[in-house]
Amino acid sequence: MKLPWKTKGLVLTAPYRKEVDKVVRLIDEYLGPKGCDLLFLQIRYRYDFQSHPECRGLDPLHYEDIKKIVAVCKKHNIRLIPKMNLQGHQSGVPSICAPGAVPDSILHGHSDTVEPDIRDGLLRAYPEFDEMPDQKAVEYSRSLCLTNPLVKYILFDLMDELIDVFEADALHIGCDEVFHIGKCEECSKYSNRELFANWVTSLHDHLAKNNKQVFMWADRLLNHDETQYDIYESAINGTEGALYDIPKDIVLCDWHYTERTEYPSVDIFGNAGFKMLIGPGWLPHRVMNFIEYAKAHDQGHIDGVLMTTWCNSGELADCILDNKPPVWERCGHVAEVIKLILE
Repeated sequence: MKLPWKTKGLVLTAPYRKEVDKVVRLIDEYLGPKGCDLLFLQIRYRYDFQSHPECRGLDPLHYEDIKKIVAVCKKHNIRLIPKMNLQGHQSGVPSICAPGAVPDSILHGHSDTVEPDIRDGLLRAYPEFDEMPDQKAVEYSRSLCLTNPLVKYILFDLMDELIDVFEADALHIGCDEVFHIGKCEECSKYSNRELFANWVTSLHDHLAKNNKQVFMWADRLLNHDETQYDIYESAINGTEGALYDIPKDIVLCDWHYTERTEYPSVDIFGNAGFKMLIGPGWLPHRVMNFIEYAKAHDQGHIDGVLMTTWCNSGELADCILDNKPPVWERCGHVAEVIKLILE
């Protein structure tokens, strides 16, 4: 597809350790030769952390696994950036531990067969960091308490360690689908706009000290009533005002998967002075709708397209490289969209 922007980026979920070589082959034989020039690897806590080993996620990748991916990305001049979830998405379904669960990568989202409420590495190590630690209802996206002073103490170490092993010049801090904010006694003393803005700014400032760029998901910076995006793609809890408080050099990743012909976020972020990447989902006609709107409304602030996957990256490699039928239907759609953008 002929696009007016240089960047053709992709978010891959960190593979199972046994499938690292498949993903290296996907990068080497397809993504690199086809012009993908930006790759985010969704790590969450799935790394063999040495600074805080208690925070290691399920099936953690080891140093040598990451270095294989670093090497193949260097070979093809692909900018490789680790991605963490640094507020929401602190829980989900681990498909390696849940027979019958939807194979949508470790700890990503919903399943019809397993209650999606298994804490990720940080909350399993430090349950007191949960914004709602006594919440017994099932949650697929638990959130961090933003006023606990120890949270940043731990996370800054983890962020620095990942950047170092990835040899990266940036970090994607996630921060999407934050549904629980301002709930605990201390957090409730602040507005959700202030909580969210201060949190994002603190992550940015820590990374900026070492000249590292910040990327983040942009949904919490959009007002639901104003944009009519759904409650996953926009905020209903007052965080959207943080758009005017956070540093302007953060690159906003604007994802939208629902059926639409207009995408007001493109204009909102341009008018606010931010650079952005558009994330148009995995159904081809919706992808085209978003791209066409973005092309028509680009104020020079759109850097490119960021394709998202949220499926098992080893299975995705099988689909693209060897034409194997996907176990999960979405994986097949994702493979189709990747080919649409890169070919």
